[in-house]
Amino acid sequence: MESTSAYIISLITSLVFLLLAAFIANTIKFEGGSNPKDPQQRKMWFWILAILCPVVIFFLGYFVFKPEANIMIVNKYMTALSIGTGIGFAVYVIMGFVLSKMFKNGKVGNWF
Repeated sequence: MESTSAYIISLITSLVFLLLAAFIANTIKFEGGSNPKDPQQRKMWFWILAILCPVVIFFLGYFVFKPEANIMIVNKYMTALSIGTGIGFAVYVIMGFVLSKMFKNGKVGNWF
């Protein structure tokens, strides 16, 4: 049961970070000219949030949702949380890539 909550925490957190990255990408205005800097800003923010996503997943799962039980349950939860952190990062990057290719002419298309 506790391992399921670790996976759910990682998926929800990675989707929230993906929505945050899309929001930030849409708030950065298009720049005109021959050398605009707005695509680099969108890409930079996407990757900054990609680095923060697993950190937040792990700390949120460890400090907020860690079960108060015997050591075997806590060890299973920590293993699931570590795996869930990796899965959350992968979901963030893969979904970001898919959204970037789906909206390649929009602001989100500058992520990759």
